[in-house]
Amino acid sequence: MKLARNMRTLAVLAACAAMIGCSGAAEGTAPGAATGVVSTAAAATSPGQFQRIDFTLPDLDGNLRKLSDWDGDLVLLNFWATWCPPCKKEMPMFQERYEQYAGYGFTIVAVAVDELNATQSFVDNLGIEFPILIGQDDAIDVGREYGNRIGALPYTVLIDRDGIVRETHRGEVTESDLAGWLETYL
Repeated sequence: MKLARNMRTLAVLAACAAMIGCSGAAEGTAPGAATGVVSTAAAATSPGQFQRIDFTLPDLDGNLRKLSDWDGDLVLLNFWATWCPPCKKEMPMFQERYEQYAGYGFTIVAVAVDELNATQSFVDNLGIEFPILIGQDDAIDVGREYGNRIGALPYTVLIDRDGIVRETHRGEVTESDLAGWLETYL
């Protein structure tokens, strides 16, 4: 039963990605209705910006982690999957920027909408050092709370040091996108 549900989830996500073509257009929208995964309601700050929403998901070791664990850092929250070509393409760049700017209070929290074994293998092969959280339906629900209503992957959210969502981005993040965000918010 769980396998069938996971397969349905993956099929829906693949169909959504195919329909939108993994567009790189920015979302810039406020969050939707709360789900059971989200523990803190969003507070509007200004059009297109809102207070970060806390959530809890397991990391690759099975430890439950909250997004609030990284409060005070500039957080790039990235929703991705190992089967998503644009997601895989942006990961090496994320690792490079993480290594370069972690000492300045920059953190990447990648939420894998994927199976644990596939995610662990991918992370090990690429030498990813930033935090990886994992989920299936729960991760999709969190993404929706951050404005990803159609379940596009990759989907990236930039949260400033005060916990304000400054950017949302559907599709692959480019070097230029990330450089601009780091220059503006770091």
